[in-house]
Amino acid sequence: MRLFHCDRCGQVVPFSAHRCLACDASLGYVTEHRSIRVLLPTADAAVFKTDDHNAPLWRCLNAAWGCNWMLPAASDTPWCRSCQLTRGRPDEAHPDAVDAWMTAEAAKRRLVHQLDELALPIEIRSTTSPDGLAFDLVYLPGEGGITGHLDGVVTLDLAETDDRHRDDLRRRLGEPFRTVVGHLRHEIGHHYWGRLVGQTNNIDHFRRLFGDEREDYREAVERHYAAGDGAWDRTQFVTAYAASHPLEDWAETFAHYLHIIDATDTAIAHELIPPDNTRLNDANEHARLEIDDILGAWRPINTAVNAIAETLGAPAVYPFEPTGAVVDKLAFVHRQVAAHTERHRFYATH
Repeated sequence: MRLFHCDRCGQVVPFSAHRCLACDASLGYVTEHRSIRVLLPTADAAVFKTDDHNAPLWRCLNAAWGCNWMLPAASDTPWCRSCQLTRGRPDEAHPDAVDAWMTAEAAKRRLVHQLDELALPIEIRSTTSPDGLAFDLVYLPGEGGITGHLDGVVTLDLAETDDRHRDDLRRRLGEPFRTVVGHLRHEIGHHYWGRLVGQTNNIDHFRRLFGDEREDYREAVERHYAAGDGAWDRTQFVTAYAASHPLEDWAETFAHYLHIIDATDTAIAHELIPPDNTRLNDANEHARLEIDDILGAWRPINTAVNAIAETLGAPAVYPFEPTGAVVDKLAFVHRQVAAHTERHRFYATH
């Protein structure tokens, strides 16, 4: 993710910032600019504007729960476009549920920002867009909620926001990497499959790379879990779970593509990638790059970050090294995202 700065004093500010710690300016994320902006007061204490835009803005109704996103004051909803995607709100009588929900929502805002940066439109599920996107954040302590995707609804078990619970599952399932934003990126990959691949003329190419997605899904996943910790061919699949079914292979590859893109953008923002690569340093050029250009910049950064973690006694931050067919699959994902950027709209969903 790129760096954000306070418009008033130039101080670097976090993506989640409500105020600048250096000059105490009021801050908010303005989706029109995809950036953190200084908020100027108006005659109405609940309404703000920016220095280059007089359109009145409201803070999202979930501001008290950590959301710093803004929305037009003329909107017919009190929630920002990220919070609108979530169906329901946590019970304030359960502080643990609120804390977990806030953690998940923070990860979702990062995801929505990245999708916007990649020009992948988000259709908010509604009566007029019944096949749009929605999120259900489920808090069922002790009951083992299900994380998954079905017909445009992403469900996240909020237990995944608990580090100990998530690490226990990671160990039990033999996973080297498990994060909240990783879950969201994986499940959103299922949502985009139909829009980027399933109804395009690239479906045959997809099947050659990933396999035939018409294979019985339930049987394939049950077979995968029944096999236990089998050998994982890292030259063919980005993760062991990716081998369970072609649609899971796509979703895992899509998620890791987003990981790599975000990590590369962050490295660029912190000037960890040589500035002479002007195309890589221009976000508008990403769609025209080859995946090898992106991986070539990302690999030494990932190696360095993992090495630094090791010196601190921590596990590798990102314990993967794409190779073989995995690179071809990442390239396929990259081409579908780039192709959508070129056509400026999704294919029909049915």
